[in-house]
Amino acid sequence: MNTKNNKRSQNTDEAIIRAAFEAMLLGGKQISRITVREICEKAGINRSTFYAHYSDVFDLFEKVEQQMAEMCKERLLGRAHMGFQAMMESVFEFIMEYKDFYQIYFSEINQVTHLMQLMTAPFHDAIDEISSKDMGHGVENESAYHFYFFTAGISAVIACWLGRNCKESPHELFDIIQREYGGGSLFLAWRDE
Repeated sequence: MNTKNNKRSQNTDEAIIRAAFEAMLLGGKQISRITVREICEKAGINRSTFYAHYSDVFDLFEKVEQQMAEMCKERLLGRAHMGFQAMMESVFEFIMEYKDFYQIYFSEINQVTHLMQLMTAPFHDAIDEISSKDMGHGVENESAYHFYFFTAGISAVIACWLGRNCKESPHELFDIIQREYGGGSLFLAWRDE
C-alpha cells in the first residue's frame, strides 16, 4: 500500500517538490506559471500520482510552506531555553538557510505573516499571557495590539531582508529589530518571558 508515510511516497513527494523548485529556480517561472504537467515530466511521474499527493500546484507550495514552518518550529523549540534573542536568531538562520524557497515563495505569495503565525503556535499560552498584560495606559488588552504590530513588523523586516538577499547576519537583523522595538514596547515583555 502506498500510504503517505512510507518511503516510496516520501520519495515521490521529494521528487515532486524538487521538480517544482527546479521549474522556479532554474526555469525562472512564477508559481502561477508552473503546470502539473511540467512537474510530472521533471519528476518522472504521471498526473494521477501528482494528484494523489496534491490537489494543484498551489496546494503543493502551501504544504511545503507548512512543512518548512514545522521544521523551523522544531529548531525554535530547541532553543527556547536559551532565551528570546537565541530563538529569534534561530528563525532568521532558518530563513537564511532556505532563502531560495522563501525569496521566491514570499515574493509571489506575500504571506510572511503566515510563517510567523505557524512558528509562534507552540508559544500560544505565553503569547496570550503577554497579550493580556496591562501596559499601564488605561486601554484594556492594549498589549494585544502591540503583539500584532510587532509580528507584522517582524514579517515586514523579514520580507525586506529576503529582498536584500539576506545581506545582514541573523544577529544584525535581531539588533535592527531590537533598536526598533526597544524601549517600553512589548518587545521587552517577550524578552522577559
